[in-house]
Amino acid sequence: MTTPSRTTRLMSILSAAVLTLSTALVGAVPAHAVPGGPSQTATSSKVAYAALGDSYAAGVGGGDYLDACLTSPAGYPSLLSADPGVNHVALLACTGATTADVTTQLSAPTRQTKLITVTVGANDLGLDVLTTACLTGTIDDCLAAVAVAQAKLPQLAVDLGTTFAAIRAAAPKATVVVTGYPLLFESPIDPRKVAVNQGIMLLNDLIEASAIAAGFVFVDVESAFAGHGIDSADPWIHDIFSAEAFHPTVAGYQAYATAIREAIGRVDLLD
Repeated sequence: MTTPSRTTRLMSILSAAVLTLSTALVGAVPAHAVPGGPSQTATSSKVAYAALGDSYAAGVGGGDYLDACLTSPAGYPSLLSADPGVNHVALLACTGATTADVTTQLSAPTRQTKLITVTVGANDLGLDVLTTACLTGTIDDCLAAVAVAQAKLPQLAVDLGTTFAAIRAAAPKATVVVTGYPLLFESPIDPRKVAVNQGIMLLNDLIEASAIAAGFVFVDVESAFAGHGIDSADPWIHDIFSAEAFHPTVAGYQAYATAIREAIGRVDLLD
């Protein structure tokens, strides 16, 4: 069976209710997380690398959290910041962050910033509510949550464009890398789980289209996580019973970092 192209998938975003079932991306996160509250390590007036975004960019699931934003030293931004030659790092992503929160994370990046990574978009749709409705509620609960989230899709497209424009204005010389999200289930049979995966693909398509329109690099991690869904023999995503449900494991974040490195090559962050 031929896999639909990203263009074909994107064209169906506004009419496909399954898109909103991508709820599982945010899952359950610790209650003390502070949406939009930047956390920094090794800040400087000259930031060479800045990491922006939500819980995936903070590193939820990696453990050993450093602050209320749940910044993890095992998250992909921390892994990238440890690469040889990377100086002046600002880890600004925060659990719960939306596209609007990302604009508040832009105080550190400057005209001299050389690399910015961003993972954002899932929280704008209220995917935590959808997780509860579609994976633990009734069919009617799920359908109602789908309708609410689907209505938010056009605004998300606008907000992604606004946020990406703000990033470019703050750091006009930076290479900006925008990542997607992994598929949660490896070989789902349950139609609800199938819909979750299809929804994540469509959400990724929307993020990709917005990133490309802004002149940014998009990194698709769907293939990087292939064979490592929640229901696989070697999962790289925490399952529903974990406090870090639906977020990458340490191995998952290593896959993120590898995919980003392969996409951009070496960005020189030396002084």
